[in-house]
This record gives sequence, C-alpha cells and structure tokens, in this order.
Amino acid sequence: MPTNDDLSSTPVFAKFVIAREPKLKSLGYERNAPDKVGSSCAKWLAVAILGFGLLADCAKAAVTGKLDDTSLKASWLPDHLLNSKSQLPFSFVYGRQASQALLKVWPKKTAIKELNGGRTEYTVVWVDPKTGLRVRLRAVGYANSPVVEWTAYFTNDGKIDTPILDDIQPLDMSVPLTGNGVPSVLYSKGCGGMDAYALQKRPLNQLESLHLSNEGGGKTVETIPFFDIDADGRGMIGAVGWPGKWAISFSRPTGAAIVVRAGMEKTHLSLHPGEEIRTPQILLLPWEGDDVDAHNILRRHILKYHMPQYDGKPVVLPVSHLGWGGMKTGTSLRLLDQITKETIGYEVFWMDAGWYGADREVDEFQVFGREDWFLHAGNWRVNKIAHPNGLRPISDAVHAKDMKFLLWFEPERAVVGTPLTVEHPEWFIGEEGTNFEGNDARPFVRFRLFDFGNPAARKFMIDLISELITNEGIDIFRQDCNFSLASFWSQADSLDRQGITELRYVEGLLDFWDELRQRHPQLILDIVQRGDLESISRGVDLSRADYPVSPDADPIGNQLSTQGLSYWRPHYGTLLQIRPRDTYHFRSGFAPGLAFALFNVAGTKEQVGSFVAPGFPFEWLRTQVKQLKGLRPYYYGDYYPLLPCSSNAACTTGASSERSAAFEWAAWQFNRPEEEDGMVQAFRRDKNNDVMENLRLRGLDPTATYEVDDLDGSASNTSSGRDLMQKGLHVELAEKPGAAIIIYKRVH
Repeated sequence: MPTNDDLSSTPVFAKFVIAREPKLKSLGYERNAPDKVGSSCAKWLAVAILGFGLLADCAKAAVTGKLDDTSLKASWLPDHLLNSKSQLPFSFVYGRQASQALLKVWPKKTAIKELNGGRTEYTVVWVDPKTGLRVRLRAVGYANSPVVEWTAYFTNDGKIDTPILDDIQPLDMSVPLTGNGVPSVLYSKGCGGMDAYALQKRPLNQLESLHLSNEGGGKTVETIPFFDIDADGRGMIGAVGWPGKWAISFSRPTGAAIVVRAGMEKTHLSLHPGEEIRTPQILLLPWEGDDVDAHNILRRHILKYHMPQYDGKPVVLPVSHLGWGGMKTGTSLRLLDQITKETIGYEVFWMDAGWYGADREVDEFQVFGREDWFLHAGNWRVNKIAHPNGLRPISDAVHAKDMKFLLWFEPERAVVGTPLTVEHPEWFIGEEGTNFEGNDARPFVRFRLFDFGNPAARKFMIDLISELITNEGIDIFRQDCNFSLASFWSQADSLDRQGITELRYVEGLLDFWDELRQRHPQLILDIVQRGDLESISRGVDLSRADYPVSPDADPIGNQLSTQGLSYWRPHYGTLLQIRPRDTYHFRSGFAPGLAFALFNVAGTKEQVGSFVAPGFPFEWLRTQVKQLKGLRPYYYGDYYPLLPCSSNAACTTGASSERSAAFEWAAWQFNRPEEEDGMVQAFRRDKNNDVMENLRLRGLDPTATYEVDDLDGSASNTSSGRDLMQKGLHVELAEKPGAAIIIYKRVH
C-alpha cells in the first residue's frame, strides 16, 4: 500500500523543452488532411468496387461538403448499380449458383432517400422471379466523409421454402494493389491477455492469407472486428457490426489484389415463406495518404454516428467505485459514506455479481473458492437475506450523493434448476456443464443459454429487466457474458438451417438493448467486451479487459490497450487492480472511463473487506482523479501514436525477455483541432535506461503559438506549432517507471 512517504520519495516530474535538432523524420500533417484523404482515394476506389461507386461519391462529398442528388441519380446509379457489368461488394450462393451471376439477370429496383444528420440512404432490391427470394441492400453514405456502411437483407416472398442460401458474405471485394511494397493488414488483439488490444501488423505476400474471427460468439477475446489494409500509402479501413460469431478473411491469390471477405462464420439455410434475415453490418473507409489521418476520420465517424447519445451529446464515461454484489445493504451504505466523505470524485457506485438468487447467507466479498455468484445465474431476483428491502435503499443513497448506480447482470446464462429453466424450458437453448470457474474442487453445474431469438422469451426478459431498472433505481445496466455462445447456437440448428439460431439470437439481442433504451432513455448500457460496431453503437464498455484488475497486473497492460484500441474508437473504459498504487500505475489506467476500489473486493479470506489503512494519501488520489476528469474531453480528439510498441519489442513483459515492452518508452497524443488544444501522455517503463525522449507532435497549426504545461507543476512554456511538430517536445523523466501528462493550447 502506498504511503505519503512512498509517494513523496518517488515523484514523477516531466521537464520539457523544444529539441534543437529533429530526432525523427517529420510525419507531416495538414489541418484539412481528413478531407484530402477522402478525395484522393476516389479514383482508386472506383476501381476497387466497380459496382459500388457510392464510396467514391462519398469521398467527393467530403470535399464539396454536400451530396449532389442530380449527379448521383444521373451518374452513379447508371454507371454502377444499374450497370450489368458491375461487381457488388457482397456475395452469396443460392441454389448452388453464385450471386454474381444471379443478380445480373434478376429484376432490380433502386431508391435514394435523404436522412437526417447529413446521411443519404441507398436501397437496391433484386427479386428472383422463380422462387420469390428478395435481396435488399441498404447502404448509407455520409456528407463530408468517405465512410459508407451497409447491411443486406434476404426475404422469402414465395409460397414454399427457398433453395439453400449458402456462404453469405456481406463484404466480399477485391482491393487493388499498386507499387512494389508488400501490403499489410493492421488489426488489434481482443480483450484476453495482458496485451489486450495490442496493435498487430501482418504482411501479406502473394498466396498468403489471414483469418480473424470471434470463435466464442460473445466477447471479442482474440481480436476485434476492425481492420486496415495498407497498400503502399493507400488502403481500406473496415469494421463489422455483429454481436455474434463473425469472421474476416484476407487472401492474396495474385500479386495485384487482396480479397477481403467478412460475415458470419457459417450460413447454410433455407428460408420459410415470409421469413427475413439480415447480415452483419459492414463499414468501409477508403483512404490514401497517411494511415493515421485515415484512422482519425474513423474515430470522428464513430464519435458522431456510433457513440451512444444522451440529450444530444455523447455519453460521458464515469469514474466508478468497484463493489461486490454480495455486500449487505448496511455494508454498502457504510462504504458509500466512507468513499464520499473522502471526496475522491467517484461518479458511479458499481455493484457487481452476487446480489441475486435464492434468499441465503452469502460472503460479502468475492472470497476465492467460496463465492457462489455463478450458481444462481439466471435467477434475477434480489437476495432478501443480503438486501431485505431490495437494492432501492442503496440506489437512493447513491443518488442522494449525486452518483449513478450500476448493477451487474448476465442474462444470457441460466443454471439448470433456477426457476425460469423449470417454468419455461422452451425459452432456452442447449445445455453444457462445467466445474464452477473450472475448479475441480467446486460444484459441477449445468447451465443453458437464454434464447433472445424467441419473441416470448425476449419480451419476458425485457419486462423483467425493465421492472428491475425502475424498482431498484438502476442507472447503468451492465451485461457481462462470461461463456461461449456459439456451441449452443450450433446445437439448435438443423442441417438445412445452419446459422439461423445465431441470426435470430443476434437480432433479438439488438432488439433487447434497443427496447431497454426506448423505455429508459437515460439508461446507460455497459455491454462488456463485445467490441463490434453494433454493440459500441448502443452501449459503453467500462471494462475493456479483465487483466488490469488482477492483483499482479503490470500497468503496461493498460498502456498497450490505450495504444491499440484508440486506433479504432474513441470511447472505452478500463479497470485498475483495487486502488491505485502510485502515479505511474494510476496514469497508465487513465482513459475516458476508469473504475477502481479502495479496498479488496476479491481475494482470499484474509485479503478481502478491509478499507485503506490510516495515512493513505487521499489528497494525492483526489488530485489524480481531478486530473483525469479534466483530461476526459481530450480522448475524443484525434489520436496520434508517438511512441508505440516498436518492431524490436514484443508487446508483453517478462524478466527474461530483452525484447519486452518494459524496455521502452510509450507516448501518444490526443489533439482537438477545433478547440486548438490537446494532451500528450508519456511513460518511461521500468526497464528503460533513457531519461528523456523527443516527441514530435502532430495536427498543430505551424504558424500558431502554443502554451505547453505539464500536470506535475513545472513552469509553462510556449512554442510554435512548427517547432513542436518538426523539432519536437523534449520530455524528461528522472524516475523509472515514470509518467508525464502534458497539455497544450493555442494562445496566438
């Protein structure tokens, strides 16, 4: 536990001056680069997607600032979607025939519709005259942005079952290659492991391939469904929206192109009369020039169109106090009094698993080897022994202290024998068994998957959760799925309906989330570690990875997550292991949202339950939390990785590894050109021997003057944007490990 003496003996101060000589090659940046990225790629993209010139038109709109309906109707439709030679960016097999041939002869209708928010909807419908299968492609373009998104729908308008629809790929296109360099695919790891979301770059030589997928169909454990094909200064950023089992594949059958395909892992099904299905959502962003600028176009797009909005503004991710759901009401109220008495700045009181199930005595904390949270999953009623009057006394006290109340759920899982599995077995899919938490000494438990694809079951769950939200005063609904779903879906499929259970489940899950927001407009959905486009559009993720909360977690884990995840989206939250140890540890977890506790909510019987010892440096903690709150708006600005994990180091730690990230510095910048300010975070890791680093900033006005300050009290400095970008910001950290946060703002 840190003491006042511990903290004062290891201060972290950053000293910065403008370097006299440039250390790194200038990356170059122009204020209007995002628009130039859009316009310069238009011709290339027309080649990439001959039948889908919408992308090129969106890129053109990025320069003109508006969409010209006349030119779109007169040029784009005839030249592309109405052209029999066009190649569409999606594919399927129907009755053993490829869609490329079928759609050329099926009757087709098109429509264009203006939507709000500078969006334009393009709809193309094909109908098979023999079987009545209707294929509808709904695409959306955005004014002032080269981004395009689409979803495909298949409807059986016939009177009998359709032939088999097979291998539905909502994204199937060829990305042309130019130049002599080896193209690469950029992506990030998933939420599992110490190096969660660490950026990966995979070169793709001719005849090589790469496959990314979400094998479990729930959390994005191995990787997230975002990618960037980088081909010698031009490329294609893509994303998939599907909280199910998705797959993305890249292949290079020739030297001239990379073929990228994305969709569900498996589809092989016949549709009944009147039945409709949808595909995963696809996002594409073509770019040419600087790939980091392109990623910032993506970040801005996600912020505007795929970040939950409240009262017309993006959701603010909170600073939360972690707590165990088994804590009795009286204990929770005393804890709430303690943490608010210290005026730390918490905004959310977080009650995790353990509050529900049969009335019984429970351990108030998660005692490893004794907790029973898993055994009662599926019985979503308040345990009246721990909480005689429900959770309302806690949420009322939380609200009285101007905080929000978060409550944990896992509605996907139900242990066999809980009331709902007995009363409505038809509302569940499959059955699997496991020793509790994989421990052979713990009870063997069988559990089932709640079927969100069943309309009656879904309505029941919506009503149940909605009633709990109202009665218990819940502000943040946390949905934390802790098991693989894919095996349950496959168990329920017949040979001629492979994929249908997952399709209906995902459609129902999205409806479940949408209906909760519809009934409770101010409700925040905390959708844990799913990471796809559909999920992050509806909810936040307050714990992007579990690793940082473990007792022996290395702070580098949180640093790697911020470095990698910030390429793709601007909103995410993270955890810290119990309370912050020191400034380096705490700042490693600085993010748009942060959760930590001031006592051990989990551990052995001897470890849990005690509050901080006398002498804990609360003033230091209050200062750090205040700093984080002041920095939160910067995380929604443009992101520039200044010192990412290099090619000479593995993005992991280890005492025996000389290629470990622990031997490096890390640094990144968040810049807000509209506000003409930003921040830099820099970390000297524990095995690094370099006292100083030179950081070349980006996105500044070279003719402007900026005031530069650090958060540790060094005197402010002024410099021109040109010097900060070309000569660099010189950062010195005498202690290792050490962390600096530097903010800047234009003054002239």
